[in-house]
Amino acid sequence: MDFPRGRAGCKEELRPPSCPFCGGPQWWDGWRLVKRQGTLSLSGGLRWALGLYRRRARCFNLVCDCRSSTIYEAQGYPHRWFTTAVIVSAVAELLAIDGATLASVAKHWECHPRTLGRWMAWISCLVEVAVLFKACWLHDPSGMPPPVYKPRRKDLDSSRPEMGSWKARAVLVGSLVLLFAWLARLHRDKGIPLEEGPGLGAILRRQFDLYRLVSLLTKSSPGMQIDVLWTGG
Repeated sequence: MDFPRGRAGCKEELRPPSCPFCGGPQWWDGWRLVKRQGTLSLSGGLRWALGLYRRRARCFNLVCDCRSSTIYEAQGYPHRWFTTAVIVSAVAELLAIDGATLASVAKHWECHPRTLGRWMAWISCLVEVAVLFKACWLHDPSGMPPPVYKPRRKDLDSSRPEMGSWKARAVLVGSLVLLFAWLARLHRDKGIPLEEGPGLGAILRRQFDLYRLVSLLTKSSPGMQIDVLWTGG
């Protein structure tokens, strides 16, 4: 995590990043303890980080709406015990391995099968496949898209979850994960800064850093910002 340097000899030369709302300077405002977090290890497995501390910052501007905020580490995201890299890896395993089930994949990633099902439902509601595909096309109209799954329309009806099996939802999520990865690559090719890791997490993190919008797992959330998807923000 990189922060701008302060004046030489001041109490802390390492300063917080600029305010995400007004762009003004900030000062440190304490710490926040995260009991544990599931992260992706270098070997591609699950690693638990215990007792993680996140720093908080406060904006100098007294009329700014972002008075105090948490500084998140790479691949960190609000209200997540598991990083988005772990979520994407679990979904990819569910799609790629023959005979994989919700129970087997959840056991591998040390979560409940219901949690894995929530991850898929959450990703499927982030943005429509057509909108994400259009965003990729606008960035690179001459490029060839990655393979996109085409589940039946009735299986994608989020208002009637009983109509579609978890496999039908998984192929929709697979399409979105591929498109997010493609869009993130196009962003990086154009010099738009994104954090490392899966495209889904990188795009969501950029939206959070720019607008402080959080896509919650169990509650309705605002839709993806079009300017983040289409022009990079």
